[in-house]
Amino acid sequence: MKNKSRLSVCEKKTVYLLSMALLSYGLLKMAVVDWYTVATPSMAPSIQPGQRIAVNKLLYGARIVIGLERSKRKHVFRLPGLRKIAPDDIVMFNMPMDKWSHTISFKQNEVYCKRILGTPGDRIGTVDGHCWNDRSLSPVGSVAEQEKLRWMFDSLFIMMDCYDVIPLVHHKWNIKNWGPLTVPAKGLTLSLDEFSKELYREVIEYETGIPLDEDVTEYTFQGDYYFALGDNSMDSFDSRYWGFIPDDFIIGICIGPN
Repeated sequence: MKNKSRLSVCEKKTVYLLSMALLSYGLLKMAVVDWYTVATPSMAPSIQPGQRIAVNKLLYGARIVIGLERSKRKHVFRLPGLRKIAPDDIVMFNMPMDKWSHTISFKQNEVYCKRILGTPGDRIGTVDGHCWNDRSLSPVGSVAEQEKLRWMFDSLFIMMDCYDVIPLVHHKWNIKNWGPLTVPAKGLTLSLDEFSKELYREVIEYETGIPLDEDVTEYTFQGDYYFALGDNSMDSFDSRYWGFIPDDFIIGICIGPN
């Protein structure tokens, strides 16, 4: 009976230690660091398909999602971080655009990895395939890949159906030359003309929850947003095509390849 009692105590300790280990692992992934596998070549050559990337959640602040629904950002709580996201950071985020409804919506299981070109309030764009940010003196992304984009025949991109970039109503914008574009920032007020209404329509309707009134001539943004590109400039489905990333959708900053 004594041996049986001792074994029972050992079993309880084992269960307790295993439970604590699982809890610690869960907290580690939720608040400190997590790992994701990049499935596509959109970040090549910096990150190759199949490469496993660590995402630091302490840097920008761990995100706690409490049953987030479309347009309801109050269900996301972010812990204090060590620094802000900067141009040229590689981040993991939830894909913001619903390809069927063309609205911003949260998809927990659809995760993308891209490099940040624009942070809230930045003016950004590309000239002859090369990216620029008015607040960053250093090049953003892979200069070598952007140079390839510069010299690639336009007809190739037209055949691949990736020549036109957001918004499609701007006939002078294309994969090699677009902008200047202002990234929405909390408290930033922008005048709205026919072009900018199409550019910011999804963001405004995401924040207000109602269709954009065509009579509106200006708008003050309620949250911060980001604009991200893949390093593989010629083969990346990114913000050039589907727009801005709400702050709540950012999972964390990738550590490793830069």
